[in-house]
Amino acid sequence: MGRAVRGGKLVSRGLTVADQAISSASNMLLSVAIATGVSASVFGEFALIYSIYWLLLGGTRAAVLDPLLITQRNVLKGAPVHLVAAVSATAVGALGIPVGLLLLATPLDLAWAVFFLGLPVLLLQDALRYVGFLEQRPGRAVLLDGVWLVVMVVATVLALTEAISGTAAVLALWILGALLADVIGLVAFGIRREPVRLKARLKAMWPVSGPLLGDFALSSGSGQLTIFVLPLVAGTALLGQLKAAQVANGPLNITVAAASVICLPMVASAVESDAGRALRIGRFASLALAGVAVVYGTALVLLPEGVGRALFGESWGSGWLVAAVSAQMVLFGITHGALLAMRGSRNTKAALRVRIGVAPLAVFLPVTLTAVWGRTGLMAGLVIAAATMSLVSWLVAVRVVPQTPPAEPGPDDDEPVDAPSDAPTGKNPLGSPASAAQ
Repeated sequence: MGRAVRGGKLVSRGLTVADQAISSASNMLLSVAIATGVSASVFGEFALIYSIYWLLLGGTRAAVLDPLLITQRNVLKGAPVHLVAAVSATAVGALGIPVGLLLLATPLDLAWAVFFLGLPVLLLQDALRYVGFLEQRPGRAVLLDGVWLVVMVVATVLALTEAISGTAAVLALWILGALLADVIGLVAFGIRREPVRLKARLKAMWPVSGPLLGDFALSSGSGQLTIFVLPLVAGTALLGQLKAAQVANGPLNITVAAASVICLPMVASAVESDAGRALRIGRFASLALAGVAVVYGTALVLLPEGVGRALFGESWGSGWLVAAVSAQMVLFGITHGALLAMRGSRNTKAALRVRIGVAPLAVFLPVTLTAVWGRTGLMAGLVIAAATMSLVSWLVAVRVVPQTPPAEPGPDDDEPVDAPSDAPTGKNPLGSPASAAQ
């Protein structure tokens, strides 16, 4: 029986990592399909569109979807959590419809209107994916993201063969893929209309969703703010090159997902028995993530320029910019190990304080140095900010993660903990460093 349970958990975790791999592949193909047919400046505009999507997606996860994973068995026991997830995400997405209709009457690229009009479809797909984890059926989440991936493969082939071109056309196919996944998900999960009491459910989750939302705003949110401010000092062409470098490093998200799925439950268990092991697990995770990022980044920097331009067109910038983003990912890996140690030991407030302290530097240093030294300043700012985050995170982790088993429950036992180990951690907004590379 014990082996069966352990085997089931192993399969569940494997499907979670597989889902992240499929999702990362879809994101990368979306960017490649657009970048191959547009200039670096236009690709920079797409980076702005995707940042808006990522902010709304991550905010919805932090406010509703991740808290559902944590509270469904206690605070919201007996509630229709699958319907809460779907209704909440669709309601947030629906805010984009009037914006999209207004944008149709402006001279802005049609891509902006297409994106906002399709926003409810996009956010509902992510909510249905979470329903798979809420119902402990990660295979269905893999199915939904798999459908989306197939559509994006077709879109990429059409773009590479010049059958379609432009951001709007690719985004339309991207939304179509999400719509197909939505239809399959609604049928597969048998979601039916019933009383939701959404306001009461959201209020009940607030003690959990509040800190998660704050952490998201200071992690992924601050990173996306850099994307919005950068064009004011450097134009959208440099932003397009930065986006291409980030997308090229995107596959490292899979290793972050695996580390979260494997290490979080290990740290939580170690705190109860061999507390000193919690920090050792964090250190091991940092070394492993950084090591993989070094190997991958080296291969990426050595990639022939012709390959990079075939994938990203004019947006494939200098090798130095790619190297800087790769170095940033190495440092993010080091940071993530410290965050895993803190979150697994229920020191979520300490992790949030780290974000509060470093977030201003992470936003304004790259932008300020870019304004002074251009691309060189951007590269230096990204690396310095990431290195500062790594240093501060580990200094705090060493102080707050217990070294010996607690004699009795600590005062912070009522703090919200991270989602269960089978949650979709790779794409969550809980400070995952990889979000900067989406």
